[in-house]
Amino acid sequence: MLDEFRRYSALQRDQAPLAALLVYLKRNGGWVQLNRIWKELGPTGGGPFWNQTTLINKLDKLERLGIVTMERRILPSPRSEAKKKTNTFYRLNSASALYPHIYGMLKIYREEPDRYSSELVEKPLDRLIDLAGNASEGDPLVGQELEVAMELIREVFGVGGAEVKRMIKERMTAKGLIKGRRPDARGDEAGEGEGKRAAKETGKAAPRRRRTRKKEMPEAG
Repeated sequence: MLDEFRRYSALQRDQAPLAALLVYLKRNGGWVQLNRIWKELGPTGGGPFWNQTTLINKLDKLERLGIVTMERRILPSPRSEAKKKTNTFYRLNSASALYPHIYGMLKIYREEPDRYSSELVEKPLDRLIDLAGNASEGDPLVGQELEVAMELIREVFGVGGAEVKRMIKERMTAKGLIKGRRPDARGDEAGEGEGKRAAKETGKAAPRRRRTRKKEMPEAG
């Protein structure tokens, strides 16, 4: 599949539309209706596709490559519930070799002190193929999507691994994805830890010695 996708990518005069489509499907996560894809990636939504036929052709090709899964559903017509209409839905195939590395086509930059944005790197499809190829060769770092994202953050901001983790944790806490510790609770825990450590040092490390009386020896007579 990877070799076929590489050959297909080489035919793209502009890699951005196909890359943007992959990122869009990854961000949506589940099934997305074709009409919605066209609305948001077409000229109405300011997207890269100006022709619906081009969009459908790319989706069909991605389906044949096993990168995208397609499903047709018969739903009531929005104009009349008595009428039925066939709707087409697409989503990324999570078993695809490309799936874990889709976000590797993005570079992250700081817009505001607490706001980050992203945009496609130069030749994003080549970048995606390199990441997937390295992972298939057993590279443990690029085998995980989070590792790829952390590497991008390190490159953009020029910070170390510990700082990257702190930035991610602060961002996730601000968005409510994880719960941050309250400063007072942290201080209480730290104080309690210090007390236990002091008690351990003074109590167990230096136990009190029991006094023993010296027996008086009888005088030799």
